[in-house]
Amino acid sequence: MIKKTMPNYRMGGVLNTVNASLGPLINGNKQPVHGSIIHMNGNRCGLITSTVYEHFSTFTYLYTCNCLINMLNDYQPDWDIYPCRIEENPAIIGLDLDLRRFAPLKEMPHAIYISVYLNNPREDGFPQGEEFNKLGEIEDALVHSLKSKLDAQFVGRTISNGVRDFYFYAGDTLLHDKFISDVMIGFPDYRYDYGVKEDKTWELYFDYLFPDMHEFQRIQNRRVLRTLQQHGDLPDIERPIDHWIYFKQDAERERFREHIEKEKFTVTEVRTKEGAEEYPLVLQICRTDKTDEETIDRVVMELWILAQECNAYYDGWETVIVKEKEQSNPH
Repeated sequence: MIKKTMPNYRMGGVLNTVNASLGPLINGNKQPVHGSIIHMNGNRCGLITSTVYEHFSTFTYLYTCNCLINMLNDYQPDWDIYPCRIEENPAIIGLDLDLRRFAPLKEMPHAIYISVYLNNPREDGFPQGEEFNKLGEIEDALVHSLKSKLDAQFVGRTISNGVRDFYFYAGDTLLHDKFISDVMIGFPDYRYDYGVKEDKTWELYFDYLFPDMHEFQRIQNRRVLRTLQQHGDLPDIERPIDHWIYFKQDAERERFREHIEKEKFTVTEVRTKEGAEEYPLVLQICRTDKTDEETIDRVVMELWILAQECNAYYDGWETVIVKEKEQSNPH
């Protein structure tokens, strides 16, 4: 499970409360960030990913100049959650994954956070009972106020150690304290903190809220599995599952192929993708497996790691929907 560190956000920033802190440190790595398409084709369902390279240390994006224009045209809110640990405490992070395609937005260089302290948390620090609904009401009110008055973008939330944190990015933060206070007046039973920090490169979003690539792949797997379940799939029944991997060089593809054939995968297609410059070499493989979450995560992550070792990238999987066990013919 991912472990997050939440360093003091006072350093170099401007805070409006006594005990407010948030923020990550940049990791300095160039990493592929995958966008996913869950598709249905007859009785088949699968995950296809597309790779966008983003330099996390300098945030030199190809689309920085036109990011806001592109976002207005193409942005589709894409919220999901994942478990982790913040410091030593269990946590759940929720974030808008689609923002990764457009961030950092140069028009929104300031990170705003609001920390709301739970009144009756469970022993593990998570909310319970009616407090779930109350936190939802607080969130809706904050999002509406900061969006309408500051044109702020709501990017994520965390829950850990009895505290719900809400995170926004904005351009002009003038009177943000008043707008937050006006909302929280409607919830007099709740104690809260808030703060603002200049964050031109959106470190908070990318390095604190955003999952690592392993957890990101698990999120995509869960989405496909939910789609399978919605169509009546029986996950405990084995069936052929196809996987796609893309390579730069033939030698790397052959090394991958030699390894997976030892794991009883069958190669179903070897081809070159026309027009692909960086990863033109395609390998499609297949093996019979179940579609329960544990099996899918294990298989996919093994292939994902092997692809990384071969300087390649894992592009997704697809399978048939199985709604009933095959009946043997009596003789």
